[in-house]
Amino acid sequence: MVVCAPQLFWTAHNQSWAEVFWTEAVFWSSWGIISLLVFWLCRRLYGGPRAVKRYVLGLLLGALGAALLQPLIDQSFQFARSWVEWAVSARPERPGGFLSALGAAAMRQSGSNPFIFGAVALAWHAMRYSRDLSQKQLKAAELEARLREARLQALRSQLNPHFLFNTLHSIAELVHEDPALAEQLILRLGELLRKVLSSTDQQEVALAEELQFIRAYLDIEQMRLGNRLKVEWDIGQDVLEVKVPTLLLQPLVENAVQHGIAAATRPGTVHILAKRDDGFLRLQVRDTGPGLDQRGQAAKAGVGLANTRARLETIFGDRHTFDLVNDHGLSVTLRLPLSIVASGEQRCS
Repeated sequence: MVVCAPQLFWTAHNQSWAEVFWTEAVFWSSWGIISLLVFWLCRRLYGGPRAVKRYVLGLLLGALGAALLQPLIDQSFQFARSWVEWAVSARPERPGGFLSALGAAAMRQSGSNPFIFGAVALAWHAMRYSRDLSQKQLKAAELEARLREARLQALRSQLNPHFLFNTLHSIAELVHEDPALAEQLILRLGELLRKVLSSTDQQEVALAEELQFIRAYLDIEQMRLGNRLKVEWDIGQDVLEVKVPTLLLQPLVENAVQHGIAAATRPGTVHILAKRDDGFLRLQVRDTGPGLDQRGQAAKAGVGLANTRARLETIFGDRHTFDLVNDHGLSVTLRLPLSIVASGEQRCS
């Protein structure tokens, strides 16, 4: 209306600006009313069987109906105004016939009304397509999140029995050699399992809680291995409250103990590090065992490391690193982005 009114004013030299504005206001107001009906028609056609003939026929009939309805609404406003002006003596002559004015308006608008109908119908379909696309993207994101969550749960369900079986195997080796020590290990294992079960529903925990669990696990291993196992800690105080996926470090530490220290004949050390590193959380578990050359296949194919690698890939995608390096033994280093670590496994983007 704002665009068309000035154009009509400059072409219609015998009409005042108020008259031109009124004409355009009535014309576009009538289309505002008709647009509601066009939207209703498009919704009915879109929601029913998507037959081409039905769609084309419905839009053609709608265009024809709009071409007849628009001048009817337009001239009704114009005719009512004329009668009001004549009644209050603002118009000297009596208004003419309604039907003749309606026919003239229908002929005058016959060229533009079908195009306007098409534009309104196209606008509705564009809005509907945009909404449908957004809903599809939302459903796809929800499905992907559910699939990732299911995969994470499956991986975690593999970790718990794997850890339990390894610990029970360690205890079984001591039952006949040192029954008293085996009994102590069973008691400590019971305490550890209670911690595992209490965190079953947690997707993420503070790093401090994860380290507490690791200390309890290493207490069991040190009771079994004695002086053969030494543990060194290098933990930054500013990362203790950072959220990490539950049971993230346990498989790495277990791998270092089982394949690094226990597999060697001489004493060894497990070094555990957690630091901030240029916007990342750097976690490292290093042992002084045989190294990657002699046990590379076991380290790569083991359930613990394989599941940890898979979990991190699912959670962080390519925004993390997982490195196995020979460093007078095996060094496993993780770098996780702090901004995502803070939300743990819930953030699977």
